[in-house]
Amino acid sequence: MLSPRVSARERRTLALGFAVSVAALALAYGVVPFARRWHAREDVIAAETDRLGRLRGLVASEDRLRSAVDEGARSLASGRQRLLAGRTAALAASTLQAAIQQYADQSQVTVSRLDVAGAPDTGADLPMIPATVAAIGDIHGIVELLGLLQNGPLSLEISELTVRPNPALRGQPLQMTLVLRGAYIGS
Repeated sequence: MLSPRVSARERRTLALGFAVSVAALALAYGVVPFARRWHAREDVIAAETDRLGRLRGLVASEDRLRSAVDEGARSLASGRQRLLAGRTAALAASTLQAAIQQYADQSQVTVSRLDVAGAPDTGADLPMIPATVAAIGDIHGIVELLGLLQNGPLSLEISELTVRPNPALRGQPLQMTLVLRGAYIGS
């Protein structure tokens, strides 16, 4: 305990200092962290409630959203041809490569070479991405591939076309070489 020489006033001051110190420690290490955790938990609950409300809204309007997406796809398929788009010419070239490969798969033509690595031709009004395709297939597949390239959703310009019999293969397979360009617009 305290020595008898300490006055009552000093004892009250020490007791008050001790009480203030205990209150400050309880506030700093108890109340403030609890309030922070409580606030963070309330923020998470509010965000999850908002997310749940948006998901319920999407589920409630699923049929309307599906019909809007289907209508958009139909209008793209039946509409005018569109340009290649991408943030860079390389991304647009990748889109062109994927489209040509998809057309070849649909027409059952085997692509032996597909090169879209050239630099865009900037001589025209819009930059044009060049592509060279070498493929093997029968006459029906080659005609179908050309039809898909001409009438597909992308605006493509065929500049060279060579079709010849492939003497290495028996039967009716033909070897086709095609040089084309696709108009590109940066997005």
